[in-house]
This record gives sequence, structure tokens and C-alpha cells, in this order.
Amino acid sequence: MTKKTAARKNLLTPLMVSLALCAGAGINMSVQAIETSPAATTAASGDSVLEPDNKKNEKERKDIEALLANLESQWNAHDLDGVMSHYSDEYINNDGLDKKAVASITKKFWSQYPDSKSNSKIKQVRIDGNFSTIESRDVATGTTDKENADTGTKGELNSVSEGQVYLKKNGNNWKIIGDRIDYEKVRVSYGLARQLTANFSAPEQVKSGRQYSARVDISLPVGLTAIGSIMSQPLKYPQPTGDDDKAKPRIIDGETLERVMSANTSNRNELLMATVGITNATRSHLMGITVVTRRLNVIPLTVEDPADKTEVATKSEEEPAKKADTKSEPEKSKSGGDSDADKAKSEDSTKEERSQKPAADEDKDKKTETKTESDTSRKTSKDSASKSKEKSSSKKKKKGSADSE
Repeated sequence: MTKKTAARKNLLTPLMVSLALCAGAGINMSVQAIETSPAATTAASGDSVLEPDNKKNEKERKDIEALLANLESQWNAHDLDGVMSHYSDEYINNDGLDKKAVASITKKFWSQYPDSKSNSKIKQVRIDGNFSTIESRDVATGTTDKENADTGTKGELNSVSEGQVYLKKNGNNWKIIGDRIDYEKVRVSYGLARQLTANFSAPEQVKSGRQYSARVDISLPVGLTAIGSIMSQPLKYPQPTGDDDKAKPRIIDGETLERVMSANTSNRNELLMATVGITNATRSHLMGITVVTRRLNVIPLTVEDPADKTEVATKSEEEPAKKADTKSEPEKSKSGGDSDADKAKSEDSTKEERSQKPAADEDKDKKTETKTESDTSRKTSKDSASKSKEKSSSKKKKKGSADSE
């Protein structure tokens, strides 16, 4: 047995198991046909069928790496036109933001952090025809343009994020058609809070409408106290007024601040924000403040999802209504409707009336006939008249007995 044959038999071992299961289910398949199939030989010869071979896309890879390097240089130079020239007009990201929204947000960010810089580390580049996906880790730093009124210092920015950028090739040019951020944490600190250790932990993904817990753990210097709050808001642009979570700051007992919240039901990703202020022992002076934000990706719930609490609640409300409708039928019968017993009774009385009507009509006819005969009898003889009277009285007795029956 050659090495090539042995390799192919090892590859087909899982297929043999599948074939045995299919045979048990009554599916006829040919083992020999699969062993000699060109497709099976191609799959065994390499992984190019499942994943693109980047060695065949060396030119495209170099073009993409040049685009990313140019994009980073333009971003650090705060060249908005240069940065946005790499974006396609059909661009959309996983927050629902288009090219125009990204341009506006980027411009505002640079104005708040005029010395901000970004450094990207490419983790993987995948190229498949005219499409490419870049997985990267991005780190940004900067300083606020204004000082905080309470601390008298500027804020220091540090952020880290990981995600993917999606590219599409049009002609000879690659353009960004979308991106998604899977993980993101940003911290801006003023005054003594720049040396404060604050860890903001929360899930990166939650189903729509579900509860989750967000927590801040801090390590305070001796003689200082802290107040803080945790809030969330859906990621929209522009942010609607009154859409913020109105969480009031509270005293942090110990070194932990925690809050349980529910993800929004509008299927929007959320921005979680923890604010911690450092004060003196009497809490009369703010000596430092830090704001830590992180992303919460909200997964939409479908109607078919059995874990959808809203659907369960709706069903539970419908069931009592159905039961009430079922019970209402007998109740209606008792109050004014006809029950089955009443209907049967009514039918019996109707039949009785129908049976009595022919008897009454028959007696009436007989009475009329008797009267005619009696008149004739009076004209002929008195004896026949008396006989008619006797006949008539006997018939009346019969009628009475029939009515009583």
C-alpha cells in the first residue's frame, strides 16, 4: 500500500461511518464511487477547497496591506477626506452606521482628542475572490482638549478593540464595505484617577431583553472614598435626547460597584459606561474621575425562540382568555340562551302541539258535519233530530277525552 493510498483511506474513514449510518436508514450509496470520486481526491490533496490559498493572492494581499497602512497614516494625521476615500458608498457596520455617520463621529472624536493616535495589529487576512476580511486588534491613545473643572487636569484616553473589516474589490481598488467590533473597552481618566486601578467587567454579548450584570472593581488609596454609577444606552446616531439611562451616583461601599440591567428590546448594540469619582474622606472635594466604557453586543430574539420571555408572557395571557370564552357558552345559556335541555324540551312541546292541531281540526270538521246533519234531520223528523243530538253529545265526550289525553 502506497502512502498516497493510505492517506486517502484515512480521509475516508469518517465517510465510512456516515455511509454505515445512511445504509441503516435505507439510503443507497456506493462506497466505491466515493473512493474513486475526483472530488474526494481533490479534497484529499489540500485544503484549497475549504479555505482560499493566500499564496495565489499575493498581489491582492500586498494591495490590502498597503491600503491598511495608508489608512492608519491618514487617521493619525486626522485627514478625514483621506480616511473616508477608502470607504465604499455602500458601507454599513454592525451598529447600523453608514459612511456619513462614521465621518461625523470621527471628526468629533478628533476635536475632543486632538493628539489621538491609533496603532493596528493585523491578526489575519482572508482573501476570497473579490472579497476580503481582515481581523485586527486596535489600540488608541490621546489627551482631551479641555481640562476637567473639578480636577483641573486633562483626561488621558486609552482604548483597545478587536473586530473585523470587510473589503470588496471594484476594478483595481479595494474599498471598505463594512466592519464589526466584537470587543471594545475605552477609559478616560482625570486627576488621581489616572493611577486608579479600575476593572469594568460585563458580558460582551447578551440576548435582547435579557438581564445581565455589570461590575466595577477598584483599588482605592488609603484615606480616600469613591462614588460611582453604571449606566447603558443603545448605540444610535444621532443619539436621541432622553434616551440615556438616568443612573444616579452612589457611594461605593468597599471596592465594588455592581448593577443588574436588562438589554434593550430594539435589538441595538449598547454602550456600557461606568463612572467612578475619587473624593477625600469627607466627600467634599473631587480629586479624580475615571470613565470606563465597553461594548455590549445585543443578539436579536426571533419569534420562534422558546426562551423569548415576551412570547411566553403573551401565550400565558391568551390561555386564560380562551378558557373564559369556553366557560362563557354555558353561562350564556343559563342567563338567557337556550341550553341543550331547553332545546330538547322546546322540540317536544312543538311536536305535541303539532299532534294536537290535526285532532282539533278533525273534531271541528266533525262538529260542522254533525250540525249540518242535525239541521237536515229537524226538517225531516223530530226522531232523527233527537238521534243527532245524542250523536253530537257522544262526539263531544270523545273530543273531551281526546283533549284530556
